[in-house]
Amino acid sequence: MGLPDVSCAHTLVRMGGGGEEGDRTRADRLRAVFLASFLDAAALPPGMCRIRAPDAAAPPSGGRTVHQGKAVWLGAPDAELYRLDDTRWLLPSRRRAGKLARELLGPPITPPLAGATDDPRCARGGDDPAMAGAGGAGPSTGGRGSGQVRLHVVRDTPSAGHVSILQVGPVVARLQAVPGEGSALPDGLAADLGRLVARQISALDGAAVDLRRPAWHPARWRSRPDR
Repeated sequence: MGLPDVSCAHTLVRMGGGGEEGDRTRADRLRAVFLASFLDAAALPPGMCRIRAPDAAAPPSGGRTVHQGKAVWLGAPDAELYRLDDTRWLLPSRRRAGKLARELLGPPITPPLAGATDDPRCARGGDDPAMAGAGGAGPSTGGRGSGQVRLHVVRDTPSAGHVSILQVGPVVARLQAVPGEGSALPDGLAADLGRLVARQISALDGAAVDLRRPAWHPARWRSRPDR
């Protein structure tokens, strides 16, 4: 007696269900890595209190981002570091991340140099002190991430504060540090935070590559000729 016939539709439904469960697992793991990429209290001066968690952001709309979030920290009103805004975006592609980084930067303050290919405010990772050593530190990403972090410094004065945009692959981060009244940011704080953020978003970039949905292969769904 031969085996009973099984419709292709029934087979596809069962296999599709497992794929959906795998997609949810990958999405949950990616969100966990995304949330872990934010700065924590150990990275900041003593006395800082987080008043907004990164998962408090509204859900992404229009499919522009995969994940987005913002953490806000406050210190004493007269502290050297009074407020820190730590923002992250994970986008579907490197191209969209580059477009967002350019939007956050706004128009160049000075005209580009003749023959230059980059915004004059942009420094490649490894050339800028804030990025030194960022590529080889931090959690392992399996070597599958984009590898190079681009740092754009928008403002960096001890009395007015620090604003920088960092990008690696599909990940964009914005860091804004504001000193307290009558105070100035500590020497080297912006560079130290920049290095740490670079390591964290590099790990997120690697996770985004590792947790991508596997490519669909039509051969998996073909019926065997002997059935």
